Amino acid sequence: MTLTLRPGTADDAAECGRICYEAFAGIAEEHAFPPDFPSPEVGVALIEGALTHPGFYGVVAELDGRIVGSNFLDERSAVVGVGPVTVDPTTQNAGVGRRLMRDVMDRAAERGAPGIRLLQTGYHNRSFSLYVGLGFVHRATMACVQGPPIRRAMPGYPVREATDADLGPCNDVCR
Repeated sequence: MTLTLRPGTADDAAECGRICYEAFAGIAEEHAFPPDFPSPEVGVALIEGALTHPGFYGVVAELDGRIVGSNFLDERSAVVGVGPVTVDPTTQNAGVGRRLMRDVMDRAAERGAPGIRLLQTGYHNRSFSLYVGLGFVHRATMACVQGPPIRRAMPGYPVREATDADLGPCNDVCR
């Protein structure tokens, strides 16, 4: 079988979005976590947005003419961001993800990006192994905490809705 990579187009959104949803939902279910995307339609919308936005580079993998995966590079900043990288669950562990990653890494190098960043789901050891094998280094652990707010005041720590005026001070904290 022949694996080929090609630039992604808006026409690929439905199939790549389905794969995105199924790939992320499958690994989440294996580890008893909620899926990253609540429905296939949300996966399609995410992928369609990346495929049609001029600040993203998209690549699609085809195996004998059938779409089996995709990857994206967010090029809106000097340090570019990878993802989502997705591979059809029926073709995982066959080198498709590695080829998709190499493609976006080559793209970043060609564009002279000073760095590449990605977020890794903590329970997905296969992709973590892939990224480390490609030279990525763990920098920090992040957590996505979900649930209803406690709706209690904490003395000395007022909470309010963010405004545009908060952007500068928030960026200072980030830096």
